[in-house]
Amino acid sequence: MKYFILLLKVVIFIALVLIRLGEWDISGLYAGSKYRDALDYYVFAIAGIASFLMFLDFVQFTAVWWYRRRHKVRGEDNFIIGVSHIYSLLLAVGIIVGILSLFKIQARELFTSLSIIFAGFAILTKDYISNMINGMIMTFSGQFSIGDNIRIGQHRGKITDITLQNIHLLNDDDDIIYIPNNVVLNSEVVNYTKRSIKRTSIEFDIDLKHLKTVEDLEQSLTEALVPFKDVIKPDSYYLRVAEVKKDSVSLKFQYILKEPNKDLERQIRRRTIRRLVEIISDREKFVDKIPELPDAPGHAVI
Repeated sequence: MKYFILLLKVVIFIALVLIRLGEWDISGLYAGSKYRDALDYYVFAIAGIASFLMFLDFVQFTAVWWYRRRHKVRGEDNFIIGVSHIYSLLLAVGIIVGILSLFKIQARELFTSLSIIFAGFAILTKDYISNMINGMIMTFSGQFSIGDNIRIGQHRGKITDITLQNIHLLNDDDDIIYIPNNVVLNSEVVNYTKRSIKRTSIEFDIDLKHLKTVEDLEQSLTEALVPFKDVIKPDSYYLRVAEVKKDSVSLKFQYILKEPNKDLERQIRRRTIRRLVEIISDREKFVDKIPELPDAPGHAVI
């Protein structure tokens, strides 16, 4: 069916080109009409618009087909998304110019006469246009693709779509976050998927009073993930001190999954956080049981 539709489009396209070039005269269908001259104009105009749109469709189809066949790509990637963005822009321009031609308005003359208005319109929509340009840059840059797990500022998640206006992120809470393309290009982006070692990190802060030693905390968190030992590489657990603050410590608990799996990462994160809550709760109970010593010479206040 797909190839039949393609063949039908080719036949229609050839017919439209022949009409546009005057090689196929269909004026006999309305030869007796008093509106023959007007009908001739609209037939040629509509044939020109339709042939341009179908040609644009052929170019997009051919480019995507060639790319898929050469790179053996299934689904969508950055190049295919970029081609679809270019197609959408050219399609919009073609439709606008086509509508103007139906009203016998020359686009060049219109833009020249309304240049001041269009300049003001461009200033008002500069952010929108900038987003579109940045979206095109990102789709062809290859820095990140749909399905990559990235962090932009405070937001972390999987890229579900890249449009001309924003990037769609699916975070761990299954919330869709829309980040404008301008913000992405002006922010530091961490791409966890592009790393040669697919190490997963769980970041958290812990109060110093709840931390006995880093080694004990690492051992406790590692023991909590024993049910996942078959999917986590042995000896890949590592609790790293990211920053030491006045009353707390920023830590990163890292491990490497044998196979990337978003659902498993979510389950492991949930179990790790619950284990941290248990550790903090136990430390709170321990601190509460310590008796207070009176302030006196020779005695230290805890």
